[in-house]
Amino acid sequence: MKKRYRHKKAKRIFFTVLKTISVMGLAVLAIKIGVAGGNLLYNSDKAIIASIDVDNYRSALSNSLPIIDTIYNSGTSSNSLSGHVKGLLNDLFHFDLNDPMTILNAQSSLFNNYYNSDYQKLLAENSTSDYKRFNFSVIAKEEDYADPVISSIYVEESEEQNINDDDAVSYGKIAINNDTKYKIDVEEIMKEPLKLNFSKKDPEILIYHTHTTESYLKDISKLNKEGVQTRSSDNRLNVVRVGEELAQLFRKEYGVEVIHNAAVHDYPGTSGAYGRSLNTASNILKSYPSIKMVIDVHRDALKDNQLRVVTDINGKKAAKIMFVVGTDATGLTHPNWKENLKLAITLQKKLDNKYPGLTRPILISYNRYNQHLTNGAMLVEVGGDGNLMSECLESSKYLAEVIGEVINNK
Repeated sequence: MKKRYRHKKAKRIFFTVLKTISVMGLAVLAIKIGVAGGNLLYNSDKAIIASIDVDNYRSALSNSLPIIDTIYNSGTSSNSLSGHVKGLLNDLFHFDLNDPMTILNAQSSLFNNYYNSDYQKLLAENSTSDYKRFNFSVIAKEEDYADPVISSIYVEESEEQNINDDDAVSYGKIAINNDTKYKIDVEEIMKEPLKLNFSKKDPEILIYHTHTTESYLKDISKLNKEGVQTRSSDNRLNVVRVGEELAQLFRKEYGVEVIHNAAVHDYPGTSGAYGRSLNTASNILKSYPSIKMVIDVHRDALKDNQLRVVTDINGKKAAKIMFVVGTDATGLTHPNWKENLKLAITLQKKLDNKYPGLTRPILISYNRYNQHLTNGAMLVEVGGDGNLMSECLESSKYLAEVIGEVINNK
């Protein structure tokens, strides 16, 4: 009797295990079939969901789930639910799931003390960066984020040279600050059309951030106050949010596929940031040779005070925009930099005609800023560290509009 019972029990366990393995196997198979099917549909270039009205769909969801509308209008629409959970954990327990160091710091007061004192001093001593090392695992002080240079586009690729900056140039009403020794004939450059050909099939725009943690004010009352953080690893508060806004506008309004890369290139310091972002952008361009335009989104800053550059457009506050054009003045290879200048002037002219006051003078720099990657490369400063995120998202609409016109050959 006992033998028969043991036999039945063993048989039951065997079939239970077999069913479990079968279900797992079928689940894996279903996932692989789904992925293969999705890839097949994507590669077939069939616009299966092109007819869906995104705004109406979101509106329906918002009426059913009010939290969706709250999140969307709070400026965090690009963040997933898991991102909000991670943010909550960070606020409650002071650690970031993406950063193992912060988890160790939260678990061990001894480790936290060493990491944020002796170890940070060691890093600072070994660093050649103009910036102080910064650490997001603790509440930052103003001096930890103090920017000792006038702009976020400081000299890094080569030693600073004694270059005269007396030769200002212009094109019509467009002001251009020339920090190089070059005598630039803008009229001659603008005679030729842009060498950009968009097909709107595969990804054609890359948005990335060399100084990923550059952030904005949360509250205008904090402008030029002590203890205000000007860098953040929270993508809801830094230039990544602006880059995501641009990406969404390009996809929705202009039907252009975009790769938006949010890799952090300036942590734990800005030294080598351009080298790291060059590696990121180069790898993406190898994977997506269809990309024609590469946009490095920054925000500007001052040495002593926060920089607030704002204007009124259509009754709303909008952060001012500045294009920075790199050259080969340092000796680094960049033979087609005048094509980048042509693109910047084209966009600036469109913005000035449509939205006077939105732009700042174009800066032609002797540094390259990775703009040798493509004829459609640009570095754009959207606002400064004294601007609000809402102001920068507002100006993003107009920037996306003129870039969209260039893409559509208008």
